[in-house]
Amino acid sequence: MKIVTLTENEISSLKQLYGDIHFNDITLIDKFFVKGALDRFNRILSEEEAQQLLTNKYQNRLDETNYINCFNEIFELCGKQQVYIHCADIFHSSVTSYKRVLPREEYRYILLLKQVIKGEFVRTNDRSVLEFLFRLSLDTSSFSNFFFPSISTVIIGNYDMSFPIFCKDYQTITKLENIAHASGLYIRR
Repeated sequence: MKIVTLTENEISSLKQLYGDIHFNDITLIDKFFVKGALDRFNRILSEEEAQQLLTNKYQNRLDETNYINCFNEIFELCGKQQVYIHCADIFHSSVTSYKRVLPREEYRYILLLKQVIKGEFVRTNDRSVLEFLFRLSLDTSSFSNFFFPSISTVIIGNYDMSFPIFCKDYQTITKLENIAHASGLYIRR
């Protein structure tokens, strides 16, 4: 497992590149980013549709493969360079909270991560680590935000398999839309 906790200098660099690294300031987001949402639906669902479609655990498992494929393709687009991850949920949570919700093998992996992660921000170019953390966001066990500096893009962990994406330019979000579409997903703008 290749994962490194970020130094204060690296966190400062992230802040310079992205501004609000917690993505709480809407005016800053609107000013500096092209926004979208990686989703399995090409539009926002009505309340009735959401109740019917978002609670289907079987369909969620089927769609998970599309998301993982899309995420891996985005990683490929970045040339497999370092990805920075804000994994505050894992850093601050107790391991017992995961023991109740994760299968044994994934729980053991969390234990390993908790030994390695010494702060909220880490970096890695290890596909298995990235995929595992993304899966945790997919099933809402633990949310992480993924910073792809080589393409100036952030994917925010979120509920209902709908992940906000912030890019610095239109060309990048267009490339990501193509990747999402090839994976059976959409990026709604």
